[in-house]
Amino acid sequence: MPRPVSPAQPRAFAALSVALCWAVPAAGQTLRSCDTFEANARNLMSPPEVAVQSFAEGEVRIMGLDTIEPACCYAHLLVTHPVLDEPYPACTLISDTGGMGFAGVDMGAMTSRYDPVDGLVVTVPVGTYDGQASIMSPLTVMVDGATGQVTASR
Repeated sequence: MPRPVSPAQPRAFAALSVALCWAVPAAGQTLRSCDTFEANARNLMSPPEVAVQSFAEGEVRIMGLDTIEPACCYAHLLVTHPVLDEPYPACTLISDTGGMGFAGVDMGAMTSRYDPVDGLVVTVPVGTYDGQASIMSPLTVMVDGATGQVTASR
């Protein structure tokens, strides 16, 4: 014999089903060498005075890149930063999951702070394409001056 169903159960189930259908999985970032076509100077976003931001007395630069295609995932971040015992800065390219670009980067909304433990902490809104539009969320980029390591998380 079937169990009786309260009037609230179908509504709760329906609400849960809708929530699960619209859930967007947390996206990871891909950090890689700048030896890629995305990290080319021709891809610098416009205007350059907004696309290039300097920190730590010019030792760290973060640049917005626009590869134009694919239309859903065209934006990347390029970070130049010092590495101990190296005369030239290192370069780290930050992309969305799997190396695809973000669905937008708002370089004008970038904020920064210095944390004694993590080093330079920069937050910039980046987009993820959900199949219909770009959903913006903050990306945190940390540059550890002591180790030369760059990390990124959302």
